[in-house]
Amino acid sequence: MTAHTVTNRRTAADTMMALGGRGAQTYPPSWKIGQMHRLGARFLHEHQRCDTHGSRQPNRCCAGATVLWSRNDSLRSPACPCAPSPNAAGGTVQSSSADNARLSAAHWPAGAYRREHLPERVLQFGTGMLLRALCAASVDAANAAGVFSGRVVVIQSTPQGHARAINAQDGLFTLVERGREHGAPVERTRLVGAISRALVADTEWPAVRDVVARPELQVIVSNVTEAGFRLDATYPARLTDLLYTRFARLPDGPPVFVIPTELVDDNGRHLAAMVDRLADDLERGVEFRDWLRARVRFCASLADRITTGTPSRGVRLALERRLGYADALLTVTEPHSLWAIEADPAALRTAFAIDVLPESVIIAPDIGFYRERKLRLLNGAHTATAPLALLAGVRTVREAAEHPRLGAFLRHILFDEIVPATDLPGEAAVAFAETVIDRFRNPWLDHEWRVIAANQTAKLRARVVPSLAGFARKRGIAPQGLALGLAAYLRWVRSRPAGDADLPLIERHWRTATAPQGLAASALADADLWGLSLAGLPGLLEATTRWLVLLERDGVDAALDALPGMPQHAATGRT
Repeated sequence: MTAHTVTNRRTAADTMMALGGRGAQTYPPSWKIGQMHRLGARFLHEHQRCDTHGSRQPNRCCAGATVLWSRNDSLRSPACPCAPSPNAAGGTVQSSSADNARLSAAHWPAGAYRREHLPERVLQFGTGMLLRALCAASVDAANAAGVFSGRVVVIQSTPQGHARAINAQDGLFTLVERGREHGAPVERTRLVGAISRALVADTEWPAVRDVVARPELQVIVSNVTEAGFRLDATYPARLTDLLYTRFARLPDGPPVFVIPTELVDDNGRHLAAMVDRLADDLERGVEFRDWLRARVRFCASLADRITTGTPSRGVRLALERRLGYADALLTVTEPHSLWAIEADPAALRTAFAIDVLPESVIIAPDIGFYRERKLRLLNGAHTATAPLALLAGVRTVREAAEHPRLGAFLRHILFDEIVPATDLPGEAAVAFAETVIDRFRNPWLDHEWRVIAANQTAKLRARVVPSLAGFARKRGIAPQGLALGLAAYLRWVRSRPAGDADLPLIERHWRTATAPQGLAASALADADLWGLSLAGLPGLLEATTRWLVLLERDGVDAALDALPGMPQHAATGRT
């Protein structure tokens, strides 16, 4: 079973309540996981499990969890009979048959769940690190808890994917969580075994069709980025083909739940609309549409986990020495994890009962609160700051959050502009914004601005434009910090057009503009670019033009120094 290091402790009474003992509150059955080791121990509910190795089964702790090593050895259950040996770094290490041998099925602990016998119940588009840290990790936890029995087939959609590495490692990968929880540093590692295999869409499409035609397959998950989430991209067409294959081969099969994780507002509805449009071109299109309405549920979802992937070579080698094997898919992420899925909870749990950790996976009829909170506050702050940080030569989010000017800018736009522009409850928005700052300052993650800035135009449209419009609507003036971020985008993207799918939309404004004023006026008025004309928002055109001129004439530091409200945030001592 998979490991979750102890981060909080519960009394025996607390655990009796959580597991449905006398006087217990009623919980969904999937929450009733974990077993009591012995009375008087510190019991751990779901994710709050002991990280000690069990004495009878060397790779299992008293709560039945598979553990590789953990830096939080002081948090072991005192009643656990194990005696793990610490390594030089203060953690416990799983033994390996050969130092630095490639991770393979041989490393899967004998006491863990029997992964090789589990059916393939999930099809996942995307081989990247986010879905490994989110979908695969959640399925793995549910398998370990005994509330779900299934594996994930991963589809490589692009030539640059990780299908070969996934298959070479028998679907296994190591998940490393690093960050802070409740003000204390946390570092924990687990082996994830939820992936069965990977298929390459370009060369193995018949095999992909065979998977989706099986009755046990009921869930399709995707993360193809915002650029791939459009009608003229390959993913909607491929998904339509797969659903048509199931319609043709298994028309009376169980329902299918399609769960996109792309950062697009109401992504489930948008994906359903694209599939419906593509159904026009198919034989038996009318029948297929009727089948879609009866048998397919498109569920909007939101993924909130900062995942930076493979660490630097030195850090990676140190981790692999501790692990005792080499892992080409070593996935580094933060402890925070949230996957909010909009669906009828009872219906989805019949096919995808993975909400064993209620703080990590939430299934609810409406996830609007979680969507707006994450998209506007965390992603909006990322997107508004990225061009400024890149123009200033700052490489990572952590460096920006600790920068005397950029750190103050982040706090200013978050607390003074983005939070007031939302319709979120005030206290909840401020509390989440504080966690965003802490997550940005995570000393163990190198989240690079160049990665965040990919497809910057689409991200601005989805994540920042709603805050620009909301602030103007509520206050009647332009948010100066977000206007500065918009000006920085206009300046930065002109010299670095690679990696932006909307390049043709912005390029036409560069060709016609002869001065910063003309560029700002033309670009902001382009409703095709932003979804609405930004030039009509009170004061925004004037502010953007002024910031664009200042950036080109005096640079980023001068512009940040001129931003109203910056001194009070710089004086907080938090940046």
